[in-house]
Amino acid sequence: MATNLFLQLDSITGGATDENHQDWIEIFSWSHSFDQPTAPVSKSGGQAAATEMCNHAPISVTKYLDEATYAILSKTWSGKVLPKGKIECFRAGGEDNPIKYLEVEMEDVVVSNYSISVGEGDMPMENISLSYGKVTYNHIPYKRTGEAKGNQPVYHDLRSNKVG
Repeated sequence: MATNLFLQLDSITGGATDENHQDWIEIFSWSHSFDQPTAPVSKSGGQAAATEMCNHAPISVTKYLDEATYAILSKTWSGKVLPKGKIECFRAGGEDNPIKYLEVEMEDVVVSNYSISVGEGDMPMENISLSYGKVTYNHIPYKRTGEAKGNQPVYHDLRSNKVG
């Protein structure tokens, strides 16, 4: 299935040419993981495992070297906090009509890691890590007819440990 992935970071101009994502950053892939620390169940107390605040790994984004590279490097080196960031994910739809199925919004974003690599005859690939104070996942489910059923948002504000 063909997909289109776009990243927008406040104050950073990318090279995407998609008509709905002008100046966004076109990305090759991204990944994100979470870990819920737990303590073992008490043998004598019969209680459920104790939990802590969920650990969020930074969002890892892979992209080609482009117009955004130097601004991203500058933000990495300076540690400047970007107010907002967003990833939008699309899959192929009928009649060249891409269907947005997921958006991930971030607040208080820091480019916490940057790496670059290149192989023979290829464009340099960059991997950037985005840490944040709040993240919202918004899944957009669709009916068989192709009509959106509405949004299914969920967020975690790490600054207050609030989930909603």
